[in-house]
Amino acid sequence: MKTFLTFAFLSFSPWAWAQQQINPTQNLKNLVSYPLGVAVNPRLLHENESYRKIVASEFTGLTAENHMKMALIHPEANRFDFSQADDIVSFAQAHQQRMHGHTLVWHNQTATWMKEFQGDQKAWEDMLKNHIQTVVKHFKGKVKGWDVVNEAFLDDGSLRPNIWSDHIPDYLAKSFIWAHEADPDALLFYNDYGQDGKPKKMQAILHVVEDFKRRQIPIHGLGLQMHISILSKNEQLKEVIQQATATGLQIHFSELDVAVNPQNISDYQYDEPSKKEQIQKYELLFQAFEKVPMAQRYGITFWNVGDQDSWLRGYFKRPKEYPLLFDENYLRKPAYQALFQTLDKVQ
Repeated sequence: MKTFLTFAFLSFSPWAWAQQQINPTQNLKNLVSYPLGVAVNPRLLHENESYRKIVASEFTGLTAENHMKMALIHPEANRFDFSQADDIVSFAQAHQQRMHGHTLVWHNQTATWMKEFQGDQKAWEDMLKNHIQTVVKHFKGKVKGWDVVNEAFLDDGSLRPNIWSDHIPDYLAKSFIWAHEADPDALLFYNDYGQDGKPKKMQAILHVVEDFKRRQIPIHGLGLQMHISILSKNEQLKEVIQQATATGLQIHFSELDVAVNPQNISDYQYDEPSKKEQIQKYELLFQAFEKVPMAQRYGITFWNVGDQDSWLRGYFKRPKEYPLLFDENYLRKPAYQALFQTLDKVQ
């Protein structure tokens, strides 16, 4: 596939899709040279045929939205539950899809027993090391890369207070070392959100990369979550992507969605102007990713399939939110159609 030299986003009409519908057998994944992934819910993979078919046909990579996180995969101190994560991995293998691991260490969705854990620094280190290495070894050879630490910094660039930072000095570095020991072939990522417009947060992340390189601590990539909205500032997004790319690490747009109703307006209408703005944001990100050197493009991952599956509706309880490429009936939305035609033009 040709590398993008230019991108005709500004001249492209968002509604060109209406005049030229896409054949159902055609899809976005065949128009890009990098993995196009999606975060999935194992229950929906089992129970919803439409969901399952889209995941199988439209994407070349999978991420477990929740079922590799601590609370679900390690619910008790002496018990791991890999069952649902294994189901996702098996699905990925059956469909020749790359599996990305999310996430080994996070301040949120930790198991209750971890929050109640008592012990000195060594006991805490042994506990976290055991968790990381047991999980990574279980999936060794099946998971290409891991979000080792997720969301470690506050917007002001300071280290987020949590049970790990409270009890384990330098827990970020140690987590990466332990993960690498468990699977030397796995690519290791630091993953975070909202760096655009928050320069101190981005600088803290870049400092970690520099520090790890100096100390020869393995780190291979940066996950830019890209939970953005139609209100996100284009120049700020592009600046963050450029800063991340300058590290030379693998770049992953790891949890992509574009919110259209970030203020959670109860009578919000998902009208044509909103759809147009959403299309423009999606196109901006795909354009920016094509400017990342090919060797650094780990991929783009959408944060679930249909609008009704979005965490914005579930976790944040925003029923009038439409952030993804497929609608409530798992039909391709204007954003999908526009992206397809724009990418197809530069083949």
